[in-house]
Amino acid sequence: MSKLENHFETEDELAIGVDLGGSKIGIALVKKNGEIEKYIKIPTHAEQGQESTINRIKQGIYQVIEQKDLRINKISGIGIGAPGPVDYKEGVIHCAPNLPGWKEVPLANIVKDEFQIPVIMENDANVAAWGEKTFGVARGIDDMVCLAMGTGIGAGLILSGKIYHGKNNLAGEIGHIIVNKEGPRCNCGNYGCLEAYSSAAGIKNRLYSKINKLKADNQTPPFISDLDDISLVQIFKMAREGNEVVKDIVEEAIEYLGIGIATVINILNPEMIVLVGGLANEGDKLLNPLKEIIYKRAMSSHLPDLKIVFGKLGDYAGVIGAAALFWNYV
Repeated sequence: MSKLENHFETEDELAIGVDLGGSKIGIALVKKNGEIEKYIKIPTHAEQGQESTINRIKQGIYQVIEQKDLRINKISGIGIGAPGPVDYKEGVIHCAPNLPGWKEVPLANIVKDEFQIPVIMENDANVAAWGEKTFGVARGIDDMVCLAMGTGIGAGLILSGKIYHGKNNLAGEIGHIIVNKEGPRCNCGNYGCLEAYSSAAGIKNRLYSKINKLKADNQTPPFISDLDDISLVQIFKMAREGNEVVKDIVEEAIEYLGIGIATVINILNPEMIVLVGGLANEGDKLLNPLKEIIYKRAMSSHLPDLKIVFGKLGDYAGVIGAAALFWNYV
């Protein structure tokens, strides 16, 4: 596909936001007021390899632009939210545990070379946090943690009104807090990470392991659906209906998630915890038991003014936050 014509202007105040996930890629054309002009969602197909996924990102960007009949000169730039540790200054993904083979990938420069306009890349949880702060539930909040709960688990940290990156731009990897030193192996290579228990991938992996163990012991697991196709919504529904295999794993996932959040609260003393991502679709069925664990585990002095809420932007937090990097980034 040929490159689009390049004449960089910002008069229309449009930017493209890309939300790269382990299972899907969201791409949106976003106005400066946070409104989405065009949005598409395509599968990541990470199993097909790095080059294939990058080509899908490029094709998706072309699709969004061409469906709106835009020239590239009408777009301020492209913001990308990417999983795993990201060097936002250099635009490099250091590693992405849920994207096999992704190590030291200069994705920002690859996309910039294709479209010849500015590209900013941030950790996906950071852009979700920035979206919620700029246009969502955290407007006016200067100290908040946005917990992104999808294929993996990450956290975007907004401290004193700015994205906090840490010395090596690696802050916010809450998914790799060790919650059980004897726990299952995580995709990062360590054992007992929060992500191995409470992420979508972690929950499914633990179900696979438990079902295989029951079969090896010549027991019939009380489980019918194909795990490859089952959603988190279905898994949580089975747990509530009393499926013992699923119930134990889901309850443990919520408990460890609460412990992980309590740990972050004790360290950072934020004003707000914002929950986004696939697990957030459980609503109060997740939030109520999660709050019980957090209030039990966190220091009481941190709790009186703490707000624990779901994000307002839903599945669009990542793409809106990525686009907003061009207008409100600090």
